[in-house]
Amino acid sequence: MSLGLKERDQRGALRVAVNCKVKIRPLDLGLPFYGECTDLSVTGMTVQTSYVPRPHEEFDIYVMPARTEGMKRQPFSARVRVRRSHQLKVTSLYELGLEIVQVYA
Repeated sequence: MSLGLKERDQRGALRVAVNCKVKIRPLDLGLPFYGECTDLSVTGMTVQTSYVPRPHEEFDIYVMPARTEGMKRQPFSARVRVRRSHQLKVTSLYELGLEIVQVYA
């Protein structure tokens, strides 16, 4: 029974809201897809994209940092695994909950 209280977030790491462009590179080396990262943590991220992944699919992702004057822009790159995927009601985009499996140097 909820009693109008917000459900406690079950994730173990704090998520930080961001607004960063991403490039999704499926492992079958097909065409890349693009989207936007809306939150990020040590263990995962949420991405909005037109790409529709398979359940538990793994792929490489590149997250571009926000523009900062005088700073070199090196993308954060990692292998991620799909934990959830659902279509957003207002658009034809999908929201993906991704677990970070491996971070590339």
